[in-house]
Amino acid sequence: MASKVLPQALLVIPSNHSLQCPPLKKQLGFPIDSNRRFSLSSNCRSNLMVSRASSNLFSSNFSSIFSFPARNSFVVRSEAEDSSDAPAESVAVVAEEELPVESEAEAEERPPRQQRVKLGDIMGILNKKAVHAAEELRPVPGIRTGDIVQIRLEVPENKRRLSVYKGIVISRQNAGIHTTIRIRRIIAGVGVEIVFPLYSPNIKEIKVVSHRKVRKARLYYLRDKLPRLSTFK
Repeated sequence: MASKVLPQALLVIPSNHSLQCPPLKKQLGFPIDSNRRFSLSSNCRSNLMVSRASSNLFSSNFSSIFSFPARNSFVVRSEAEDSSDAPAESVAVVAEEELPVESEAEAEERPPRQQRVKLGDIMGILNKKAVHAAEELRPVPGIRTGDIVQIRLEVPENKRRLSVYKGIVISRQNAGIHTTIRIRRIIAGVGVEIVFPLYSPNIKEIKVVSHRKVRKARLYYLRDKLPRLSTFK
């Protein structure tokens, strides 16, 4: 390490051949004769020559150590860049050509996404199917509030005999297959209300006797009115 640092320190000394060592009279404090001065000057020149030679050797060693890998790295980089130019372009072109084909194939292979069916939708579908099946067995006329209807009902407890009920429809509650109607009539001066499921299999026939126009959807106010308003022919 010291051998490498010493030439760097010696490089600071100027390289002029005519330069002589500075007088040592002031430094040493006593006079020096010419022979000794000449010997000192020769010694200084020899030191200068040694320092110059050592600096040249050091510079040559330094350049040989540090410049050779730099040249090799530069050559390697240039070769890598030259060799990778053409394949990079070809790879890019191939990738651009293959991307649309893959996207089209994926679009064709993917099946259409099915929408999620909620529980309420399922119940609605089942109600529609049940209503459609019940209407095929027995057609149901359009019944509105205020109509006078006649219903033929089969009673299982009465040896399946048919009973006829007639009255005014005071309300209708729509609930799919569970739709019901409420009928009111006067029996022995007393108002009687009966609820019938509209799609019940025990109902064999529903007949609309007459239609009446009313303003309200539910005629519950007839309960407080006179019985003659709830009678019909």
